[in-house]
Formats: sequence, C-alpha cells, structure tokens
Amino acid sequence: MSEPPNLATAAAGQLAAQLLERSRQLDAAHDELRRCSYEYAQAENAYRKAKALAYLAAEGPVAERQAIVDSKCEAERFHAHLADGLRSAALESVRSQRAQLTALQTLINATRSEIELARTGPEY
Repeated sequence: MSEPPNLATAAAGQLAAQLLERSRQLDAAHDELRRCSYEYAQAENAYRKAKALAYLAAEGPVAERQAIVDSKCEAERFHAHLADGLRSAALESVRSQRAQLTALQTLINATRSEIELARTGPEY
C-alpha cells in the first residue's frame, strides 16, 4: 500500500519547506532580473548616445563614418551587449526557478493525495 501517514506527513513537511525555499529563490531571481534590466537600459542608453555623438563628429563617406563610430563606441557597445546577456541569463534563472517551483507543487499534491488515501482508503 502506501507509507504510514506519519512518514507521508513528514515528507509533505519537507516538501513544503523546499517549496518555501524555492519561493524565496524565485523572489531573489526576480530582484536580480529587475536589477539587470535597469543596468541594461542604462548601458544601452549610454551606447546609443555615444554612437549618435560620434557619428555627428565623424567626417567622410558613410562607410568611414560608421567605422569611426564603431571604433569610438567600442566600450559602450561592449557594456550594452554584456548587460543584455546578463539580463537574458537572469530571465532564464527566473524561468528555471518557476519550473522547479511547479515541480515541487506537483510533488506536494501527489503526497497530499497519498496521505488522503492512507487516511480514508480507496473510494470505490
């Protein structure tokens, strides 16, 4: 049959503790995503501003001007692309935490059903 109710209840308690911990981790992942999104917006803004100013200051044919702009904005472009990558990684972390939370919820529901079955027996 299934585990005695006291063991199943203990397992449910452990799962509930894990669920709370995953919930805290999800909150932390959301905070990190928020921070990374803000930093990305700042870096992208700095890059676009530097690019526009560099383009206005550059002279010559279009291809030369673009090469000058790329050269002068290298650091800003790097920081903007890095911030975008970190933001994407933070988003994936949030998605992963959500999936783990959902898996724990499924386990808790299954354990709850086992406890109910052990307490009342099968209903035919």
